[in-house]
Amino acid sequence: MLENCCVCLNDLFHLNKLSDEDERNISLFKKLVSSVPEIAWINNYQICKPCTNLLDIVYSFRETCLKSDILRRQKENELCKENDGKKEFRDTSTENEESKTLVDKYEEITDTFMDENSSDSSDAYIEDSKVNTKGKKIKPSKKRKRTLRFQCDKCTEKHSSSKELINHCVDKHGMDFKDVRPFVCTKCNSRFASSSNLLQHIKYHEAVRSNVCSYCGKGFITKTDLKIHEKQHLNLREYECNVCMKSYNTHKDLRSHKLVVHTDPEVWKFLCEYCNKKFPIKSNYDSHMRRHTGEKNFECHLCHKKFLEKCVLQRHMKSHTNVREFRCTECQKEYKEKRIMQIHMAKIHGIGVGEIKLPSKERKYICHICPKAYYAKNKLTRHLYTHSGEKPFFCTICNKKFNDQSYVKQHMKKTHNFVKVENQI
Repeated sequence: MLENCCVCLNDLFHLNKLSDEDERNISLFKKLVSSVPEIAWINNYQICKPCTNLLDIVYSFRETCLKSDILRRQKENELCKENDGKKEFRDTSTENEESKTLVDKYEEITDTFMDENSSDSSDAYIEDSKVNTKGKKIKPSKKRKRTLRFQCDKCTEKHSSSKELINHCVDKHGMDFKDVRPFVCTKCNSRFASSSNLLQHIKYHEAVRSNVCSYCGKGFITKTDLKIHEKQHLNLREYECNVCMKSYNTHKDLRSHKLVVHTDPEVWKFLCEYCNKKFPIKSNYDSHMRRHTGEKNFECHLCHKKFLEKCVLQRHMKSHTNVREFRCTECQKEYKEKRIMQIHMAKIHGIGVGEIKLPSKERKYICHICPKAYYAKNKLTRHLYTHSGEKPFFCTICNKKFNDQSYVKQHMKKTHNFVKVENQI
């Protein structure tokens, strides 16, 4: 256990345990998590008296803001109900503003950041001089050109509205109108079927986590993400599979379960272009593709080491701390990960043997061409490259290809004098 304050790192004052509770039975740990959700607080940390007083102020301020927000929303709803009964007195300009659709909002957004490189921008207005019946010239009027914002990704033809683009894709390319995605994000080129989906997507680029969980204080970008997260806290499991009767907290989890367990792999629509392996869910497909491309988007902010997957980064972060929050109830031995502690208790003390899968040293992955067998599936996969002649690993300098990553490291060290090389897959 740390012998100094987890906030100011000072050891000059009396330290309180984060498990200590106030008169309302709210623990200091809960207050810390709610007030500063960006930090992974550990329950067995300690906090000094001055920081405890400061935490109480911050937590009270946060509680006051949340309660005030609820009251403010209630008052706004009451005012809306009153205004509904007075529609005949409503200003027409207000009506027009409120009646804007999501498509109209999208039009406003695209006016500012869509087609930034358009060559037509300098010719946005055309002067049209006319003469009236008395022979006097009318002041030239300015007419706005129809901006070609919606571009077909099949033939790069541009259109002035999403409806025109959909009709074009259906007539010219034989596409189903449901598969046409006219709205494009200018930051990552992702395409969407509706402007509302694009507006939701843009929020993720802005990354403002203004929707806070009332249970744990974690922030989320959209209200939908927050509602899904809070269902995990409630654990009601309202969504039941009609095939095997398993229940899940969200419709998304149920849908994923049906795709993975109850759907024929032959109809899975995400196909790897490198190894022809199919996946039922796009997130699994994306994770797999990063192994081929070597793209590592998850970086440790302490040692700057990069990883292919977020869960691997989270496990790695524990290597930077000596905090061992999981303790064996029999021998008091401590562990950083719960799973490692459970394996210890099952193997050494025989506790929970049926609840956790113990790692086996059986060579169950057998090559169907030669008698070789392996402990891990990925080892067998790499071995099969020697039979197929496929060489998915390559040198990033000279593009020489190999059938095993270890050969790339040897090649880089001997040929290019590179001592350390990160995995490409």
